[in-house]
Amino acid sequence: MNRSTSSVVAAIAATLIAQGWVFADTVDVTTVSAGKKVITKVDTASLEAETTTVLRKAGTVWVEDTVATEDAREKLADERAAGDELQESGINDCDGNGIDDAEDIASGADDSDSDGRLDQCEFAYGDLNLNGIVNQQDVSILMGWWGIPSPQYGDLDGDGSCGPEDLGVLLARWGSVL
Repeated sequence: MNRSTSSVVAAIAATLIAQGWVFADTVDVTTVSAGKKVITKVDTASLEAETTTVLRKAGTVWVEDTVATEDAREKLADERAAGDELQESGINDCDGNGIDDAEDIASGADDSDSDGRLDQCEFAYGDLNLNGIVNQQDVSILMGWWGIPSPQYGDLDGDGSCGPEDLGVLLARWGSVL
C-alpha cells in the first residue's frame, strides 16, 4: 500500500468513526509512510486519541520505535494536561501567552473566520481551512504539504514537516473544533 492509499484508508476510518458507523469502543487508525507507521488508538465515543505507537521499518518487518513512541505519547499527555489547565483557569488562552484569546483578537490577532478563536490555534489543532471541523478537507490540505520542510500548514506535531505523525494527530482530532 502506498502513502496516499494508506492516507485515504485512514481518512475513511476516521469518517466512519465520526459518522457513528463503528461500534467498537476504540478503533486503531494507522498511517504509513515508506519507513514509518503510526498507530493511534481512538476512543469512538469522545473521538479523542487514547494512545499512539510509532513503528519503523527494519528490513521487512515493523518494530516499535520506543523513543518516537515515548515522544508521541508525551506530546499527547502534554496536550491533554494543557486542555485540562485551560478548563480549570476559566480563561480561553489557546496560544498559552497568558492573555484571553478575546483580548488577543481585540488587539489585532488574526480571527479571519470571526469565530472567536485565534486562527493560529485552529491551524495548530488541525482545522486547516478554518471551517470549524477537522475533516477530509483538512486531510487534503495536509497532504498538499506532505514532505515539505517548514510547511505553512499541517505540521501538527512541530517536527518541521508534514508526515504520518501529523496525519495521525489530525485523524485523532476528527470532528468539530471546540
